[in-house]
Parts: sequence; structure tokens; C-alpha cells
Amino acid sequence: MKNPGPAPFIVLVALLLSVLTMSWVFIFPRFVQGVPSDAVEAAYSALEALFAGLAFLGLLSTIWIQRQELRLQRVELAQTREEMRRQAEAQEKSERALHAQTEALRDEAERQARAYLRISLVPTGSSSWALEITNAGRTPAEDVQLSVDRPVWLWGRDDQLKLLNELPLFAKGGFTIPPGFTLTYALQDRRVLSHVFERSVDQPTQFAIGSRYRTAAGRLVEEQSRFSLDLLEETSAGDKDFWTRQVVQALRDLKPKERN
Repeated sequence: MKNPGPAPFIVLVALLLSVLTMSWVFIFPRFVQGVPSDAVEAAYSALEALFAGLAFLGLLSTIWIQRQELRLQRVELAQTREEMRRQAEAQEKSERALHAQTEALRDEAERQARAYLRISLVPTGSSSWALEITNAGRTPAEDVQLSVDRPVWLWGRDDQLKLLNELPLFAKGGFTIPPGFTLTYALQDRRVLSHVFERSVDQPTQFAIGSRYRTAAGRLVEEQSRFSLDLLEETSAGDKDFWTRQVVQALRDLKPKERN
């Protein structure tokens, strides 16, 4: 419930003062004629007391008005503080969103520019699969260290067999692979490869190769690629003559047609 304003009291006091003034000017002089001076002084004293009371009433009204103004000021200050708090929270949320957007843009730029080691098996035209290690990114892959979980055999120089984990890239690590650079190693898809070491060598049909390297920004990347030669043999990539047929067909398409 709202408190009534001071306007009714001010109007009432103004009317009372107007009535007293008019009575003092027009009515009171008629009654004081022939009245003893003591009675007139007493009337003046009563009038002074009345005006003193009115002045005290005005003082109380002023105090009440100031109290109401102070209360309104406190309410306005509380509303101002609440609005400032809301603005501060909104600004903080906006700064957090901007920071998150900046981090996302930076991460996206780093992802687009970072190194990506891609390890894959591609069929060759002879009798084997080729293990390719390619940096498909835009920056060098630094401090590269590879590992394999099975004894995978490769064809080395002079048709000598060699274990994959004996290669420097697997055994030592710490190498840098430039962007667009590809390392290719030949491995057989048959289980019995050779008896060079006076024993049969079994090639695992399933194995996993792990890669560990650092990007140009210094971020450490750890990835793992799994392969199954049995599954690859069931695909078109397992057809040893598939790629040869594709090349022949491409050459036929490039041959100019004879005019009639």
C-alpha cells in the first residue's frame, strides 16, 4: 500500500492559515474594541502558540518528506546496483563467449595447419601390400616415434627380410617428417614369407601401428591405426590386377578417337 503524499496536509495548513489571516484582519479587530489589554495579550500569546505549533507541524512535515525522499533514493540505488550487476554478468558472459570463440578459432586454425601422420596399406602390382606413412598435414611432424604390436616382416634391400620394429623410425624415433613426404615399405600378404633364416616366417594378418609425434605448435599427438589383411583381401583393393586394369582403361580413354 502506497503512503499518501504531503499535498493534502499542505493544502489543509494553507487553508487554515488563510482562515486565521482573514479572521485576524477582518473579524478580530471588532472583538478587541473595549477588551482589556490583558485579554488582548493573552489572545496574542495564544496566537503565537498556534503559529509555533504550525511551525512545528511544518518541521515534522519536512522531516517526513525528507524521509520519503531518502527511502525513494535507497530504492533507486538498489535498482541501480541490480541493473549494474546484471550488466556486469551480461558483459562477463559476453567475454566468456568471445574467449571461447577465440579458442575455437585458434584450435581450428591449428588443426588446419598441423601435421597429420596417415598410415595406410595400399596394394602393389607384384604380390604384396605397401605400408605407406605420409604426413598429410601442412607443417612438419616432429619427434616422430612409431610402434607396432606384432612382428611384421618387410622386404628390405637385396630381398632380405626385416622386422618393421627394427626400422630407425620404430626403433629410435625422434625423426621429422616434412609435409607431403611419404615413406613406403613393402610387405607380403602371405603367411609364409621366406625361410631365409632357416625357418618359416609367419606374417600376422592383423596388427596395429601406433604413432607419437609433436606438431609445430608443440602439441603431443598419439594415434593408432589397426589393419587386417584378411579384410583387405575381400575388397577391390585386394585384387592385384585391379590397379593395372584402371591404368589401362585410363590410357584407352585418353587415346584420341579415329575420325571417319
